[in-house]
Amino acid sequence: MSDNATVFITNMAADHNYESAVKFGALRPVTRGNFPFFKHVRLQEEIAETLIHSTKDDYLAFSGSGFIGALCLQIWLMLHKECKALLFDRQQGGYVLRVIKRDALITNIEQAKDEAERRRGCLHQDKSGHRGS
Repeated sequence: MSDNATVFITNMAADHNYESAVKFGALRPVTRGNFPFFKHVRLQEEIAETLIHSTKDDYLAFSGSGFIGALCLQIWLMLHKECKALLFDRQQGGYVLRVIKRDALITNIEQAKDEAERRRGCLHQDKSGHRGS
């Protein structure tokens, strides 16, 4: 943890205990409470307006809405090469750190595409008795 790290909380709720996230840095909500999802453009703007103040040394704590969390992670990874994600683990009774790297996600996507293409090629070859068209 950096001495000046900030923990950006995706969707802060009044009834959730964030005590275990404080050890990673100062808490700062990205959004609070319920948000009307039909106003998704405004939601994106609000998230971007907050996350532009984040640095590579900060953390993103996931809380509340999965949709808001997804938008926060997407914007975070557009701003930074990696996300130090804090996920709440009930068994451990607090937030645990997981690092998500943009480059690793890109590699995973490319590998999945290559594997799907390979399988399509094998299926095509099996059906026609030869590879290709």
